Amino acid sequence: MEYQFIISGEVGVAFDWWTGQRGTTANQVKNFLDAHKDEDVHIAVCSPGGYVDAGLQIYQHIKNHGRVHCHIIGMTASAATFLTMGAKEVDMVDGSLMLIHNASTEVWEWQMANKEQLDQLIAFFQKERKDLDTIDRVIASLYAKRNGKSVEDCMEKMTAAAWLSPQDALDFGLIDSIVDDDDVKKKSNRLRTTFSNSIFKDFGLPSLPADTTEDLSAVVDQEGNPAEGFLQKVTAGIKKRLPKLFTDESTNPMKKIFTCLCALLAVQDFEVTDGKVTLTEDQTGKIEEHVAQLEKDLNDANAAKKAAEDAQADLQAKLDKALKDVQERDQQIANLKKAPGAEDKVPAGEHVDEGAGEITAQSMLNEIKDM
Repeated sequence: MEYQFIISGEVGVAFDWWTGQRGTTANQVKNFLDAHKDEDVHIAVCSPGGYVDAGLQIYQHIKNHGRVHCHIIGMTASAATFLTMGAKEVDMVDGSLMLIHNASTEVWEWQMANKEQLDQLIAFFQKERKDLDTIDRVIASLYAKRNGKSVEDCMEKMTAAAWLSPQDALDFGLIDSIVDDDDVKKKSNRLRTTFSNSIFKDFGLPSLPADTTEDLSAVVDQEGNPAEGFLQKVTAGIKKRLPKLFTDESTNPMKKIFTCLCALLAVQDFEVTDGKVTLTEDQTGKIEEHVAQLEKDLNDANAAKKAAEDAQADLQAKLDKALKDVQERDQQIANLKKAPGAEDKVPAGEHVDEGAGEITAQSMLNEIKDM
C-alpha cells in the first residue's frame, strides 16, 4: 500500500517536541486534500493524538473530501482515532493498536486557599467537567455515526480507555476491515516502536506490549484499568525524571525559581508563605520601573546603533567617491603622458625642483586617508 499522506506526531502542532518529530496540523491536511480534489486518496494514521479542536477540523476536512481512505498503523490514539471517522473507508493493519478515551484538560493548582477561594475553584472545575462531558459526547457521536451504536455505548468504551486490537476495533465497528500485509506490518511496528520509545521510555515509563499477542496483564487489569504494577512503575519513572516535584517541601523549589526571576527584575526580600509568593505594592512598582528602564535602555541602544550605522554608511559613500575621483585623476595623468610632447624637456628658463618627489593620485589618496 502506498500512502499519499501520513498523519503522525502530535495532532494540531507543526512540530512534536515530545517525540522530536513533526506533528500534523489541520491546515496541512486541508492543503493536501485541496490538491487532490475529486481523487481517491490514501492516508496512513499513526499518532498518539493531540488537540481536540485540530482533530475535529481534520475529521471535517476528510469528511468533506468524501474520497479518503484511512489506514491505521502502529499505535494510534485519542484525537488521531476520531479524525478517521470521517473517511469513506477505515482499515487497520494487523498488529496495530487503537485507543479511544475521554478528553482531558490541564490542571495546575499549587496554592493555599480559604473556603471562599475553594468555592471558586470548585465552581471552575465543575464548569471544566461539564465542558469535558460535552466534548466527550461530541467525540462519541463521531464513533457512533460509523459503528451505528448509541452515544452512551461509545462513551462507555471511551471511559474504559483500553487499547483495542484490530479485531476489537472491527467488532466495535470503528474500522471496516483488517489488513494483513507483511510490508505494512513492518512499517507499523517501526512506527509503534518510535511512539513507545519516544513517549514512554524517554520518561522512564514502561513500554506497552511490542505485540498484541503479548499478555496485557502487566499493563491493565481485567476491567481495562491500569494495573497496580504499571502505576508503580509510572510513578517511579516520573520521580526519577522530575525529582523536584517530589522533594521535601522545605526545599521549596518554587522559591528557588522565583528568587532567580526576582533577581532579574531587581526585587529583593519577597515573602513565601505556604507555597505562595507575595509581593508588596512597592515591589510591584519597582518591577514596573525596572522593566520600563530596560525598555528605554534597549531603545537607546537601538537608536545609537542606527546612528552609528548611518555614519558608517556616510563615510563609506565619501570614501567611494574619493576612490572614484582618484581613478579619474589617474586616468587623466595617463592620458597626459600619452599626449604629444609629453616626454619633452622642460623649456629653457623654467626651474624644476630636482628634490621633489613624484606626485600621483594614489599618493594624494594616501594623504587624504592619513588626514
